[in-house]
Amino acid sequence: MKISHEFDSGSIEVVAADEPMKVRLKLKPDNKSDIKQWFHFKLDTVTGKKHQIKIMNAGESSFSNAWKGYRAVASYDRINWFRVTTAFDGKELTIEHTPENSNIYYAYFAPYDSERHNRLIATARQSVSCVHTRLGLTNDNNSIDLLIIGKEDHTKKKIWLIARQHPGETMAEWFIEGTIKRLLSNSDTIQKLLQNCVFYIVPNMNPDGSIRGNHRTNSKGFNLNREWAKPSKTNTPEVFYVQRAMLDKGVDFFIDIHGDEEIPYNFIMGAGASCHVTKQVEAFKQDFVNANSDFQLEVDYDSHHSGKTSCCGSSCGQKDLSKANHYVEDTFGCVSLVLEMPFIDNANAIDKVSGWSGTRSFELGYSALEPIYQHLERLS
Repeated sequence: MKISHEFDSGSIEVVAADEPMKVRLKLKPDNKSDIKQWFHFKLDTVTGKKHQIKIMNAGESSFSNAWKGYRAVASYDRINWFRVTTAFDGKELTIEHTPENSNIYYAYFAPYDSERHNRLIATARQSVSCVHTRLGLTNDNNSIDLLIIGKEDHTKKKIWLIARQHPGETMAEWFIEGTIKRLLSNSDTIQKLLQNCVFYIVPNMNPDGSIRGNHRTNSKGFNLNREWAKPSKTNTPEVFYVQRAMLDKGVDFFIDIHGDEEIPYNFIMGAGASCHVTKQVEAFKQDFVNANSDFQLEVDYDSHHSGKTSCCGSSCGQKDLSKANHYVEDTFGCVSLVLEMPFIDNANAIDKVSGWSGTRSFELGYSALEPIYQHLERLS
């Protein structure tokens, strides 16, 4: 038996791996941080034998409540991921599984590695509708990629989508891949959309953290979604360069795409600083429900944590300019959203095989262009 994690997005600490029923592991913290949640590792073993894999410090993780009802994902080919039997006793997370192949990968959620990211960029660049630009370099010398889809014109609405400020929230880039695929499909809806707007898309805000196997931070140990008030070119170049591009290009609509560890639903939150803008947010959310049955309105941060929702779905007038959507609404006065997807499953539509997955995230991203189109129609 052998457990390895020294690969793109891999992360785990091996305590013992001598016997199939006595595999003992620990979550590794993000580099230069005490945050620990993400895991991704490869198991080389014998087939046909039941394995018991215990993650011994799961109860000490940054989001320990996330393990309730959670099932780990596994894959033989790193393409098709499925859920496996998992239990949490308040301290240890136990995975029980009988591999059908001598090589198998286990992860917190379906990974989205840099190879797939590079294929996404390369494919998009082949379209005449898309221009790829590198905004800058990270501290690990990775490219901060921006895709511009649609012909730039100062009269057009500027739509910004960013994903994976938190690198372990891989569902965000699966979502973005779905959005990009539809934008390049040249359908009638897309042609109409691109006549009046241009899309600025950052598929992965945090390539360093993604490659290193971090859950929340970049290579310097910073949570990017707490750095928008005053980003540092040295410590948070990812935010620095994207923010500079926003100020240069302008922003008329913004979505920051994430994953939530605990809430088993897809939902959207507005910045909530302006009730006028929030009314537009509520209309957008209703359009999203109509576009995709995996989206819903009943549960979000407010209702989950307090049991009730305020009039605007958030607390009007409160600003936290360190967060991307608050910064964008305050700076540009436009609809500025955080979209969250679950790590566990959509409780309204349980999938016993895959749970919430990369495929379903892709489909949600594909359908997101319907409410965006309708939002812009209302503004015209």
